[in-house]
Amino acid sequence: MAVETRIDSGAGIITMTDSPGGNRLNPKLIGALRDALDFLLRSEAVRFILLRSNGPVFSLGMDLEAFLGLGLGLGRGGAAFRAEVEAYAGLLEAVHGAPKTVVGLVEGPVKAGGVGLAAACDILIAAESADFELSELYLGLIPANVMPYILCTRMPMKRAAYLVQSAACIDAKTAAVWGLADEVHPRERMEKALRSLGRRLMRISPEAAARQKAFADVLRGLPADQRGPAAVEALVDTAADPRIIEAVRAFSEGEVPRWFERFRPEGPLSGLT
Repeated sequence: MAVETRIDSGAGIITMTDSPGGNRLNPKLIGALRDALDFLLRSEAVRFILLRSNGPVFSLGMDLEAFLGLGLGLGRGGAAFRAEVEAYAGLLEAVHGAPKTVVGLVEGPVKAGGVGLAAACDILIAAESADFELSELYLGLIPANVMPYILCTRMPMKRAAYLVQSAACIDAKTAAVWGLADEVHPRERMEKALRSLGRRLMRISPEAAARQKAFADVLRGLPADQRGPAAVEALVDTAADPRIIEAVRAFSEGEVPRWFERFRPEGPLSGLT
């Protein structure tokens, strides 16, 4: 199988299973990732999703042999190639737009299209051993599907341009400074950091998580002078929800909201334990 999926204490864990082979993005892996994501999004037992690999390599990007077989080089007439490019773009949008928080875990190399998959996650956790590289220009290609997720959501324009146009390989700490990664931890602290994050995510309202992601996308598309009024309306509408009123009242009385749950996973979250 291209991926393995399990649910552990509210975490829906998707593990890409071919780290030794680079978890190359081909039709099989793209389809399996989309199916796993859709399954976990439908499950009421899942509060957040963790996307990871079964070894240090997260993903080395496009499976060149697979895509050559689909008609790469036939231009816009390559229908099979076009369909898989669209499938990859759809996967990135599904991760980015998922109504549940998606956490990406990068513990080693991530390159080309794999960078897009990692960057589309809401939260990206990296081990100090991780590195990131966009090398499409070596092949005369451009990372078109990746750009919306590094340029429009994570990195300043000039940083993204440098990463793409120099084909530089940057380490995890640099990625965090530039906005590509959100947290960086040494190997021995990775599992503790992931469990700490999981405990926080299990206290977040599922409805609020979905609402926040949707509002952030709306806000990015608005002119600057419309963002303030849109924020007012969003908060007023949210506060009118009886469930929110109940939660605020409970918290003020020393109780916890109904959606608080404990996070006690039975298996490891990181491959670097």
